[in-house]
Order: sequence, then structure tokens, then C-alpha cells
Amino acid sequence: MYTPISFALLVTSSLFCQLVTSQTHEPTELHLIHRVVHPDLPVTPWAELGTITVPSFKSISPTGSAASLSLAESLRDDLAEFSEAVDPNMQGAMYHVAIERLESEGPISSIKACLLPSSTSANVVIHFSATGEPFAIDYSVSPVPQDGICTVTNMGSYPAHNASVVLKSPRMAPLPELRIPPPLTPEGEPVASVPEKSFVQKYWIYMVVVLGALLISGPAEDSPSGDGKGGK
Repeated sequence: MYTPISFALLVTSSLFCQLVTSQTHEPTELHLIHRVVHPDLPVTPWAELGTITVPSFKSISPTGSAASLSLAESLRDDLAEFSEAVDPNMQGAMYHVAIERLESEGPISSIKACLLPSSTSANVVIHFSATGEPFAIDYSVSPVPQDGICTVTNMGSYPAHNASVVLKSPRMAPLPELRIPPPLTPEGEPVASVPEKSFVQKYWIYMVVVLGALLISGPAEDSPSGDGKGGK
């Protein structure tokens, strides 16, 4: 059976719109993974950090919408294995947090591992593209020394933080203000603007009319006094 090309394109476009709509309106889940690395030690495999429930894309604000992170059940055991593989006090040790993807390694955020033992809280920010896809992640802990230099502690372990999560949609840039180009003469030169007329130039005709009316009317005649009879 022959199907017109226009009809096939219409069906394809409809299916694509439905797919995009379902992705931007239905809640989804993001799985976060983490690990510790050191340039002189074997790479620690990724472990599950937790799951973020993402609401519909339209409900995410450019300034940030709060979400919750459900920590993995194996988190404490994984952190204990991290401390055995890489001591956080080692110079050059890094802590990685990433968004898990099936086909490839997702966006990664990294901080100094030595900042973790003395930290008391963590924060995760997920950035979404205009199509609703997460393209970047920011992971941070606090408190952090102002100079960024880690203090060596006796705690060679990684804490389990129930991090606060913020989701951000793209912010639209302001539209440029376009100015209308000045008119040009046939020779390509800007047309000289006409100078603004003065008050007299604008309203001289009205002044002439008023002045003419006053001259035509002449001076007002004096009204006779008394009853018109001469006195004795």
C-alpha cells in the first residue's frame, strides 16, 4: 500500500512530539554514582550513591527547584571500601560524583577528598538543557576552608551526607535590542534630520489670525453717561 510522504512525515512528527512531551511532563529518576581516585593508585570502581526523583521539566525553575536524594543502602559499606582504597588525607586524592548513564559515563563533579572528613553537609545541583536532559552536575560540601587548603585529620574515612538537591532549568538570555538603521539618500549618505521648529515657527499663523481679529474689532466705544439730557 502506498503511503504519501506528507502523511508519513506527519505521523513521525506526531510520535516525536509525544516522546518529547512524555519526557518533559512525566517524573523520572536520576541515579548518582561516586568513587575516589588517586593518580598513583588503581582506579576505584563506581558505586551507587543514591537516586533523585525528578519532577516534570516544566516545574523546574531556572533559579532552582528542590528535590530529594534517596541514599543507596550500600552507601556506608562503599564509603568504608573507599577509605581502605584511598586515604582522604593523601595529597592528590579526589572524590567524584557523576550521573549514571547506560551508554557512557555521564557528567562528573569532583572535589578534593581531604575536604570530606571535616564536612557536615553536602549539596548537589543538576543542570538541565532546553530539551530536559541533565548535562552538568555540581557537588560541594561545607564547611570548606576559605583558602581551600585541607586540614589533616585523624579521621581517614568518608562521611555519608544526606545531601540537599537543587534542579535548574536553562535561563533564557535577554533578546538583543535592535535599532532601526537611519534612512539613506540615493548616494548612500544618511539623510539629514530636519531641525525642530521654534514656538513662533510652529504657531505664527495663529498669532497672525488673533492679531488681525484684534485690529479689525478696533477699540471699544465708550457708553454714554446719564439719560442723554443736558443739565441746567
